Amino acid sequence: MIEVDLLVTNIGELCRMGEGTGPLGGSAQGNVDAIPRAALAVRRGQIVAAGPEAAILGAYQAHETYSAEGGVVLPGWVDAHTHLLFATTRENEFAMRIEGKSYQEIAAAGGGIHSSVRHFRESDDASILRRSRRYLKQALALGTTTIEIKSGYGLNEEQELRALDLIQKLKEETPQEVVATYLGAHEIPKDVQREAFIEDILDTLEKVAAGRKAEFCDVFCEEGVFTPEESERILVKAREVGLKLKLHADEFGDTGGSKLAVKLQAVSADHLHGTPPERAKQLAAAGVVGVLLPGTSFFLNLDHKAPARSFVNQGLPIAVASDFNPGSSMSQSMPLMVSLACVQLRLTPAEALVAATVNGAAAIGREGSKGRLHPGFDADFQVLDLDNHQQIPYHYGVSHVREVFVGGEPISAQS
Repeated sequence: MIEVDLLVTNIGELCRMGEGTGPLGGSAQGNVDAIPRAALAVRRGQIVAAGPEAAILGAYQAHETYSAEGGVVLPGWVDAHTHLLFATTRENEFAMRIEGKSYQEIAAAGGGIHSSVRHFRESDDASILRRSRRYLKQALALGTTTIEIKSGYGLNEEQELRALDLIQKLKEETPQEVVATYLGAHEIPKDVQREAFIEDILDTLEKVAAGRKAEFCDVFCEEGVFTPEESERILVKAREVGLKLKLHADEFGDTGGSKLAVKLQAVSADHLHGTPPERAKQLAAAGVVGVLLPGTSFFLNLDHKAPARSFVNQGLPIAVASDFNPGSSMSQSMPLMVSLACVQLRLTPAEALVAATVNGAAAIGREGSKGRLHPGFDADFQVLDLDNHQQIPYHYGVSHVREVFVGGEPISAQS
């Protein structure tokens, strides 16, 4: 018998997710690789074996055993797009939208991203960290074991570097894997000339890379924010200094972001509400993962939504993320995003689950370690009080989590 640290037994359905180390697209997008009556073996924080229970128990013995009591086990959620680090909420804008106010009217009243920038600059580190820790803990309790966090509410060199340092502190404190993204190009500050601000971003990129403060650089490429030409200038510089590339692309129309993602072979293009369906093949050929954010279209009650069904049919690997932020998607609930991906974007339950695990990991460069439950992958998984994976998006609005494991350790034991 082979000794391991942990055996998870009595799994009613184990969703290992399709084999390999890359994203899953096309017909493979729905490959959850579900096995009934299964077990998991874990050693040194990684999966050693995952398969039929009889085979696993016949080959392995463990220091500790955990019974899933017939529930569903699947990888922890990988939330590949968040703005979790912010100083205060903007529920007043939510109320204004309900009353029919436009984005422009809300901005004129002092709201929008500039409001978050103002509060971030005025708030001390301790209060921002306190809030962010709470949000991370809530996400973890809902099954999110890997999460990307962007800067973007500083909008000058000092404050953006400060934001990345705070993200690093969170990374050191939480059991979750945290991936940092520099989003200095989130908006144009009101008090700085456009060209001067872009030069400031280019200078800041040097410091971000030198201090290894972020792994990715993102740009909000959209009409009224950064043009495709400006975005390319920033992203080319980011690549030169060693950062990987992401784009906020085509949120409000076919405004050049997805084309730029193809040209630069970005790791991901996010939003894609306005991307023409026929561009899916170009994105897929360039190795881009499409990160869809159904919480945003839901929260803003947008008429236009990403053509996810067409994307999948044309072979573009799709990820689903929360876009957690105080203005347009105030939820870090990945189970809710999976439900919205099914109802609003017409993904099947299996496709949505792959989007929130395997492809989310690929969208943040963790495709070799996160999002699957195969030998060699990190033992990050959740145990749900459900009968099968289709019930995850079907029975929405409540938590079905019995336990979450990170690196083979239960989070209840770490609380």
